[in-house]
Amino acid sequence: MNEAMSNVLKALSDTHRQNILKLLSEQEMGVCEIINVIGLSQPAVSHHLKTLKQANLVATDKQGKIVFYSLNKEGLRDFFNQFHCFLQDLALFSDGDPKPSQLRQNPNLCELLGFSKTVCEE
Repeated sequence: MNEAMSNVLKALSDTHRQNILKLLSEQEMGVCEIINVIGLSQPAVSHHLKTLKQANLVATDKQGKIVFYSLNKEGLRDFFNQFHCFLQDLALFSDGDPKPSQLRQNPNLCELLGFSKTVCEE
């Protein structure tokens, strides 16, 4: 998994950020508009927007002193494509079973690797 995809997954893990993205999928908004709908403080909303922007999920357009936020559809497409490739790398869609652990064939493997036997029993 690459760092960009990890950043997006972290950004999407928060319900407030998910709600902000839903709002921005309908229209561009300023911070005050987002605060009004979400009900969080200005510093909290600004923090969430910064996280979303760093994850390339939100675009900005500054007009004078006002910043307008919108959904970065290209960033979302990039994430979707990366995540799709990641799932394919996991062989999630293959019918085969995963290869069995070497530990199944050699119960002393933990000790051979320099670990206590209790490590493998956890």
